Amino acid sequence: MSNFSGFNNNHDKLGFILSPIIIVDDELSIIVPTSEDAVELFSLVDDNRQYLREWLPWLDNNLSVKDELDFIEISQKDRIQGSSGVWLIRENNDLVGTISINWIDWDNKSCGLGYWISEEKVGKGIVNRCCISLINNLISNNQIHRFVIEAAVENFASRKVAEKLGMRLEGIIKDRELLYDTYVDAALYAITAPEWNIASKSSS
Repeated sequence: MSNFSGFNNNHDKLGFILSPIIIVDDELSIIVPTSEDAVELFSLVDDNRQYLREWLPWLDNNLSVKDELDFIEISQKDRIQGSSGVWLIRENNDLVGTISINWIDWDNKSCGLGYWISEEKVGKGIVNRCCISLINNLISNNQIHRFVIEAAVENFASRKVAEKLGMRLEGIIKDRELLYDTYVDAALYAITAPEWNIASKSSS
């Protein structure tokens, strides 16, 4: 799970429209949530609350379907403004998690990725496959140049995702996030589009 947010600059620039649906493969797709998804999304969060709470800071602010609906509505506004984006991860149409752009720096064409998945789906490569498709889409459609993942130093599952994507570890950020009254350090990983394209060609 990676959920760190960063700066954003709300540039209303035509041409920077994030894809609402991305087909990952025969099993997976990532789809922008609507208000109709609030009940299902809250149910998944609530079922995984204790598990997710280890590394995600927002669980105590998501205690009802109304809270989930508010989140979806805010995410829709942020998406229109071009400051961030959220997609639901669906496996054979079943909701299993979310993937997001937590911040977008359009001036420098960089963004920060985040994700979480239900406990029962951990270790199946779902997040990795979704990240690959999202990065490819953002390079092709939005000309994003640099991708960043920040994960708590001891969040080894999330760090493994970044490492499998071929991202370099650029450093450790001290006290990056206040997580339920405790500051945690974060590992910062990144990769540029040219590096990604070279790595993708060599692995194909």
